Parts: sequence; structure tokens; C-alpha cells
Amino acid sequence: MSGPAPRGGTRPGVVFAVAAALVLGLFLVLALIGGGGGDQPLDPRSHERLGTSAMVALTREMGAEVAIADRLPDLADAGTWPDVMVLLTDLLSDDQRTVVEDWVDEGGRLVVTDPASPLVPEWGDGFDTVDDLGPRRTIEGRCEIDVLDGIDVSGIEPRNGGVLYQPGGPADTCVDGAFGAYIVATDRGDGTIVALGGSGLVVNAAIAEGENASVVTALVAPERGTEVLVLEPGPVAGGGGQRSLADLIPPGVARALLQLVIAFVIYALWRARRLGRPVAEPQPVAVAGSELVAATGNLLDRTESTAYAGELLRADLRRFLADHLGMPADSAPHVLAAVAAERTGADPAALHRALGPEPVTDDAELVTLAHTIDRIREEVLAHV
Repeated sequence: MSGPAPRGGTRPGVVFAVAAALVLGLFLVLALIGGGGGDQPLDPRSHERLGTSAMVALTREMGAEVAIADRLPDLADAGTWPDVMVLLTDLLSDDQRTVVEDWVDEGGRLVVTDPASPLVPEWGDGFDTVDDLGPRRTIEGRCEIDVLDGIDVSGIEPRNGGVLYQPGGPADTCVDGAFGAYIVATDRGDGTIVALGGSGLVVNAAIAEGENASVVTALVAPERGTEVLVLEPGPVAGGGGQRSLADLIPPGVARALLQLVIAFVIYALWRARRLGRPVAEPQPVAVAGSELVAATGNLLDRTESTAYAGELLRADLRRFLADHLGMPADSAPHVLAAVAAERTGADPAALHRALGPEPVTDDAELVTLAHTIDRIREEVLAHV
């Protein structure tokens, strides 16, 4: 109900302020959704099994200065380029790949974990995989990469396998067998491109297995103070800006959603308008639960419905036993009695009397039934 409009009704300024706050809150929610870190595979910020945050943390513990970026450094500022760059997934354009190769020629070290990258050697017809290395004893000592000296490379355990490269020119190899090498370091100008046969060494699920951590840190951060740049995997790994959830929505759908938001705000404001001050209305009298129970008991007592009262007690006991014994609610009384006696050690005869179909004929039997049910409850609670 509404009474006559008061002199000082709701001010329009307050209404518009509330509406502006609602719209601003929606935009903040969208911004927070779009600005969060991802959990996609190989994400250097992800702590999931296929993320690479453990590699980043381990490299930092070894004294390296690690940065994570979703694009290449500024081409005009040579001081922003690192000593080592880790390319987890090669989604660079041809121009960006040329820039990276020029950086390697000037002395940079590029670590690539993507066998599909044009920057790594060929790896045969697709059948030469890490499973073709054979027994570990056949690869012991076969390592020509200087930074891996002193590491038992036979102890690496790549997760989900990988490929074996077949370098077409002079290159240093490691973990190699008859079909190729899992790690290949190729000199290019004054720098080096290190190709791993897959990302199975750098993911979180594998970094602590075998000698994986030692090999990865030696390749990525061979010395303390090494500046390392880890490129995030994804559509913008080579430059183009961080993509959010909102970037995946087509413009037409975005405009439709915006119209729906505006319409909802207008509808909410219209429904929330108040034409007058609130008018107090009489409320129904609330009856306390204890009073309702007492009143129901008095009615049953006056009508001498001992049989009905006994059935209520038995129905409540059946629900109690089914719930505490993990049985269906519609289980037969004799089944409940048998299971309760077996699991709790309760007296089977007492259980059958409490759950049995015999009607309660007088108050004395009702009191006895109530005491029996109380004892059964205590025994069940003590054993379940």
C-alpha cells in the first residue's frame, strides 16, 4: 500500500546516482574478468599441471631476472631485449620471427619448446619420438652442450613424450640416440637457438621429476643475473596486446548485451519508484514453534489418539534410522531393524517393537514406546 505523496519524495539526483553506480559496477566486473591471468597450458603464470609457473619460480631462485610478457620487446630500444628468451609456443609472424633471428645473431639465446616452430631443426617423418631413444644407458654421456656438463641427462623424464630432431648442419646435441636428439643447440651468428623436443620438461607436472629441473635451469639461466624473458603462449605471444574475455565477443553481440543492461537498469529504476512513504500494515500473529508443538499435543491428548501419536513416533524413528544408516527413506521396517541391529548392536526385539505395526492402545504403551525409541536413538548415535 502507498499513502499520499510526501513533500520530500525521492530526489531524482539520488536515483541517477544509484543507476550510475550500478553501471559502473558492471563495467568493473567486466574489467576484472578480462584482466585476470589465464590457466591455459604452458601459461607461465598458471599453477595448473600443464602450466609453467614452476619453471619461472625455479629460474628466479637460481638468480635469474625473469620477466613475463605477451609481446616482443620494443624494437627501437635495444636495452629492453634480454639475454635469454623462452618461446613456449611459436605464434610469431614472419616479420616478428625475423626480428627474433636478428636478436639471436647479435648474441641472444633462444629456447624453443615448440617442435612445430620454423626456428627448430627438422624432426623426420613423424615417427622419431622420444620413445625411440631406447634404454637410458644408450644415451649416457651423449651430450655436447657445454651448459649441461655434469648433469646426468639420462635422468630426464619428459612428460607426454616429444620428438627427436635431426639437425641438417653443425649443431651440439644432447639426449640423442640412433633416431635423433631431444635437445639441439644450433649456433646462429653470435647467439644460439636451443630446441627442446617438446614442452614435457618445463610443465609444472614434470619439473620436479628426474633431472628435468637441472636441465631446464641450465638451459634457461646458465649464470646468475641472466635476464630471461618468457613469452606467454596464445594468439598474441608475438605482440598485439593482452586479450580478454570481452575481446572474444562479436561487436553486434556486445551492443545487444549493452542494450539489455541499459533496459534492465531502466526497468529496475521504474519498479523501484516510490509514490509515497510506506504505510505500516498489521502482520499476522507468529506462533512460536514450541507453542505449536504443545497445542498439537494437547489436541491429541484430548482426542485420545494414542494410535496416531504412536504412528508419528514410529515414522520419525524410521526417518532417523534411514538417514543415519544410509538407507533409502522408504525401506521396510523389518529391513531397518535388521540393519540397525547388525551395525549398532541394538536389541533386535526392541527395534521390532519400536518399528512394528502393532497399534498403541493406551497412554502407558505410548510412554513405553517413546522411552524405547529414545534408547534406540542413543545407541545409533553412539555407533554411527
